[in-house]
Amino acid sequence: MFTRSNRRTLTAAVVCAGALALGTPAMAGATPGPAQQSGVLSADAGVSAKAADQAGQKSNGRPDHAGQPGKPDHAGQPGPPDHANGKGKGNGNGKGHGNGGGQEAPEQTQCQFTPEGGAVEGAWGRDTLAGVAPDDLRIGNIAAGGGHHSDADYPDPFPSDPEYREHIAQEYSSVTHENYLKWEFVQPEQGVYDFEQADAVVAFAEANGMDLRGHALSWHSQNPDWLEEGDFTEAELREILEDHVRTVVSRYAGCIDQWDVANEIFRDDEAASIRDTENIWIRELGPEILDDVFTWAHEEDPDALLFYNDYNVDGLNAKADRYYDLISDQLERGVPVHGFGAQTHLSMQYGFDDTYQENLQRFDDLGIHTAVTEIDVRGAVDENDRMSPEDRAGAAERYATVLQACLDVSLCNSFTIWGTLDAQSWVPNTFPGEGDATVHEGDYERKPTYCIVQRTLVEHGEGASAWEDDASFEECRGILDAAGL
Repeated sequence: MFTRSNRRTLTAAVVCAGALALGTPAMAGATPGPAQQSGVLSADAGVSAKAADQAGQKSNGRPDHAGQPGKPDHAGQPGPPDHANGKGKGNGNGKGHGNGGGQEAPEQTQCQFTPEGGAVEGAWGRDTLAGVAPDDLRIGNIAAGGGHHSDADYPDPFPSDPEYREHIAQEYSSVTHENYLKWEFVQPEQGVYDFEQADAVVAFAEANGMDLRGHALSWHSQNPDWLEEGDFTEAELREILEDHVRTVVSRYAGCIDQWDVANEIFRDDEAASIRDTENIWIRELGPEILDDVFTWAHEEDPDALLFYNDYNVDGLNAKADRYYDLISDQLERGVPVHGFGAQTHLSMQYGFDDTYQENLQRFDDLGIHTAVTEIDVRGAVDENDRMSPEDRAGAAERYATVLQACLDVSLCNSFTIWGTLDAQSWVPNTFPGEGDATVHEGDYERKPTYCIVQRTLVEHGEGASAWEDDASFEECRGILDAAGL
């Protein structure tokens, strides 16, 4: 059984920037991604039924990947009273990248949402994805809510559906806020922070021994109207951004393992030009603001891994090249960039770039982490919202190929599936006529995509005989046999 405590400690020897002193045409197969603080936790959303039944075990705006488009008192917030130096140190929760160089790792910051009695160890059954994953690989999904769900004929899945939360806790070792950490949710009015839903996701993860990816600290989309339509000076806008980054990161210091610090900063044109019109921060403050955002986040939580994240970087292409050059330059200047995230929204209408692993590897060679942050594979669907058997098989193979690439790149440590049920996915809302992109049917039955992910994990870690002979995997063996996989 997989537990959180047996994960390999990540070191800054391989996250080289974290140990340095701080200094001053797109691929065809992928598509564009998706007056008081509220700190109240939802007891229903924060702790799953599994956590209640198994004490001691670790038992949510549209991602809008298509590219559509006064300062609070920090001391009054829960958490660190002083942003840069006021962190209290606790026993930690096994997170963070260490400090490398063979030195003794510092104590980890204690997450303020850790359950009473200390950090809970995650425990996943043999016949789950997290249960067969390597110790150093997080298998993730999202806390679905906000965005396109707000206009749907169902309530937000994460806070309203105990079965959904139970499923996430049983299958996955990592969770990402789908929308609840985006600007329009966290700071809906200037200087007014609403953390209720974001807090509930963090408390849920802590209660179930799961890691957390924070998505996203800066982006060109899903910003509130007061920000996009406001009349701010450069100095005021810079203060707004710094305050937001420091406020959010400090609140979740010791809780969130990886942050998407800057999301989708390059366009899909031939030159992969920087978003100097759509992205308010780059437009008004210049590309140099990227150094500052990473620096501020690192100062608030030195243990967290800080990422760039984008779509259409699923191979050696112009946009991926731009990130490689940017990150290389920042690392040379000591900017604390620790990772590169490939969203990996794929479609069966397009080919797959066979340089996917090569692209991840070159970032690995820089000494930074990589992650598959938002994978789904969609296709044209019939009246039952299903792809053809051929496309379903092809989608499953793409999941396996991407996962194997991550497994074969040493510092690829996170593989996150973007959604659980197709009826709740962002895909049909953004690409009419397409869907079937996730790994479970509507009643949580497993698709071939789920089973090929499980098989890939088992065979990588334990060999083909473990997959073929272990009775735990009988269900998935049958599903793959029926699908000809």
